[in-house]
Formats: sequence, structure tokens, C-alpha cells
Amino acid sequence: MKKSSENLPTISFSIATYNAARTIEKCLRSIVEQDYPKEKVEIVIADGGSTDTTVSIAKKYGANVTNVPKEVQGAEYNKGVAVSKSKNEILAEIDQDNILPHKKWLRKMVAPLVEDAEIVGVEPLRYKYMRNMELMDRYFALFGVNDPLPYYLGKADRISYHSDKYTLFGEAEDKGKYYKVKFSPDKIPTLGANGFLVRREILMENAKAGVGEYLHIDVTVDLINKGYNKFAFVKDSIIHETNSKGLYTFIMRRKHFMEKYYFQDFSKRRYSVFVFPKDLPGLIYFVFISITFVKPLYDAFRGFIKVPDVAWFIHPVMCFGMTVVYSYTTVKGLLKKIYGNILER
Repeated sequence: MKKSSENLPTISFSIATYNAARTIEKCLRSIVEQDYPKEKVEIVIADGGSTDTTVSIAKKYGANVTNVPKEVQGAEYNKGVAVSKSKNEILAEIDQDNILPHKKWLRKMVAPLVEDAEIVGVEPLRYKYMRNMELMDRYFALFGVNDPLPYYLGKADRISYHSDKYTLFGEAEDKGKYYKVKFSPDKIPTLGANGFLVRREILMENAKAGVGEYLHIDVTVDLINKGYNKFAFVKDSIIHETNSKGLYTFIMRRKHFMEKYYFQDFSKRRYSVFVFPKDLPGLIYFVFISITFVKPLYDAFRGFIKVPDVAWFIHPVMCFGMTVVYSYTTVKGLLKKIYGNILER
């Protein structure tokens, strides 16, 4: 029997790419194989001048590819370009290293948007954990974050495998297949990427989502501040293949991201993982547990008992490494700001 598609919304998969040949084919294949009407789906890619086979792979899967000049390209800039080129009712913010885990995924994700007009955006509740994943990807999936600071500040947007129910910010109501969550402006998680679906018209009319100003967490802040504060967390997951080549490489990449988006472009940000003075006690707590190792090690053991995997034990080292990175980039950013102010006088 042919399935009716009358009440299913149209979807635009908006993807930013740059030299993504390692993962983009798996990403796009998982999209085109969805049990969803093909005529209701478009794939929009903004590519920053890839020198590998990313673009040819994208075109093979019927994607609409826009080339972004190398001098301005970046993950957030490219996302803004992809969003600007999208036309359909729902934007699906899929990263180049995301893979939809099964063919019913898209139907499950759009269901809350179809059933409840109050819900403006949707995310999967977890990152998919599989034992054959790379070590770092297993760690990120198990904890539900790729940075332990939001985890300890309570600002993560995916639950860890420590828990079997919704434990994040917001007033949550269990609706069976998903949690309907209402957020307040002073308690917003790191929401908005890796499988985030949002009503396109509401986003474009109420958030700074234009080319050059799009920042994925910030646009959800804009929506919540405008009263569009109800989101759904579907009891499903998404695969996130970070292509991390080890702990040290990941920490260095995080350092680069911090310098670019938290200091160089800080004036554009509407969201910050750390808000002074409200989050100061939490930051002090994070630094303390990171340099003493006891709490991160306890959390690793607690997780290991539930899901036996050595990947949990990356956690103490990750906490310490991120404390070093945050300290270094913060001091560097403040010194540059002070030096710049002196020169302006």
C-alpha cells in the first residue's frame, strides 16, 4: 500500500561542508534512503572550496551545491549560506559528519512538529552509541557532549548514557515518543546542530539567521527570547562521526574553535556556555574537579558500570585538557582585548 504524504511537511537538509569526503557519502546516503516522500526533500550544501571529492559526491546524491569563497568560508558561515538557499517548511540542520541511524528517523523527528503547532524545533535525545565506533566518538556519544564544561554546567543538549530519561534544562513533559520541553531565556542548552529540525519561516523571521550572522546555538536563543520556547526531544539518536584523530588533535581543534568563535567573533554571539557571574560557581567547580580528577573518574566508573566501555575513561583527561584550553584562550583573548584598547587610546 502506498503511504500517504499529505500531512508531512517539506524538508530542507542544510549542510555546511569542507573536505568532507570521509563522511559525506554516508551522511547523504542515509538521507536519500529515508522512508519519506522524495519530492518533499531537498539537500542544500554550502561548500567552502573542498579539494577532495566532497562536491562530486554531493552532486551524485542530487544536492544543490553552492560554492562559498575560501576567504570567508567556515562552519557557521557555510551553514548560513545553506540556510539562505533552503526553501522548504522545515530546516534539518545536519552536519557533514552526521549519519541518520535508520530509515524511519526523519518521520520520527517531524512527528512532534506535525502533532503540536507550539513546538518550533526538534532534536534527537541522544548521540548514537555503537561499539564499532572510533574511541573518541564512543566517548562523545556516551557523555552526550564533545566538551565536558557544558556537561557540568548543565547546558548539554543530549542526555548521557548515565540516564534513561530527560535530565536537561527546561520544563519537560513526557509525550511518549518524545519529550516536549519549555525553555526559559536564562536556561538554554547548547541546542541547534547535529540533527536539529526547526520551522524555517519562524526561524528566518525571528532570528539572526542571515549569511554572515548565522550561529547555530545563537539562533535558538533568538527564538526563545521571542517566545518560541517549546522544543521536542525525540527518543531517538543520531550518529556523529567527528573524524577526531585522537584526544590531543581534538583538543587542538577545540582551541582553534574557541579562538575563532568565542573571541574573534565574540561581539556577534548571543549565547555563551559561560555567563558571568551566574556561571562562576559552576566554572570554579569544573576547574576544581578537573585538576583533582576525582569526580570525572567517578563519573567514568559510574558510566562503565552501566555501559562497559573503556571510552568512559577518556573523561578525566578530557576535563583537564579542556580546562587548560579554556584558560589559555581566555587569557589570550583578554590580553588581545586589553592591548587593542590601549592602541585605540
